[in-house]
Amino acid sequence: MTVKVSPTASDHILRAILAILLSVTCFSVLNAITKSLSQHYPVIQVIWARYVFAFVFMMALFLPRSGWALFRWHNIGTQAVRGLLLFFSSYLYFHGIVYLPLATAASISLTSPLVVTALSSRFLGEPVGPRRWVAVGIGFAGALIVVRPGHANFEWHSLLIVGSTLCSAFYQLFSRRYGQAERPDASATMATIVGTVVASPLLPFEWVTPAFGWDWVLFVGIGVLAGVGHYFLTIAYSQAPAATIAPFNYAQLIGAAILGYAVFGNFPDFWTWVGAAVIVCSGLYLGYAERRRFRRPNKI
Repeated sequence: MTVKVSPTASDHILRAILAILLSVTCFSVLNAITKSLSQHYPVIQVIWARYVFAFVFMMALFLPRSGWALFRWHNIGTQAVRGLLLFFSSYLYFHGIVYLPLATAASISLTSPLVVTALSSRFLGEPVGPRRWVAVGIGFAGALIVVRPGHANFEWHSLLIVGSTLCSAFYQLFSRRYGQAERPDASATMATIVGTVVASPLLPFEWVTPAFGWDWVLFVGIGVLAGVGHYFLTIAYSQAPAATIAPFNYAQLIGAAILGYAVFGNFPDFWTWVGAAVIVCSGLYLGYAERRRFRRPNKI
């Protein structure tokens, strides 16, 4: 009889960290390709490609091992709402990065965990102590430093990223509240179906036939990157507590700065870095507080 050796807790943590870093890399490259394609093609066409080719990729990945379970949902209405929230998050974000540096957009989007924390008390019934409220307030102050409303350099397209971040936060809240009863692969499949269904009717009005074969490769590539990124994201959150791996999401700021400079010649200014640092520090504290809350629930 063969004895199966279970992986240690440290093995799970390392696997989760590697998975989240691969996920962040996929999304960073996806955003850079999206920004590049959106200079020549309608944004809705780019969004459609992101969803339809992600769906094709996920069918190839999940269908052989999951079968028709991919299309069984306990609460199809909630799943549809999640899919719409993710679609509008993508729609607003993709429109925003056409005009904004990637690092600026990434900095604003990093406030999503702060919004989740701020709303978790009412939406999830989770307690939010005074220190965590302070951290949330500081994080939002960092976002204001990045956006700089009222300043001469204020770029109103940053409000699109703010809207995208709010949609993303509600998507996460719905996932945390209702996602436990659903298969992760089925939930991901529904999200791609909703995105494809919503984007497809708008496509004929703005379709531009790709002029080069390489552009087709990029269109397919963003869908594959989206599918792979969400796949690794699912692995990460299934292998380790969210509070442990969440800080590694901030690596996307580094990826956005590198790709933004290398591909588009955009480098974040001083105040963008300051605001991003404030957001990251507040987010790291919230992750630390979340870990302590699970270890000693009566202390936080």
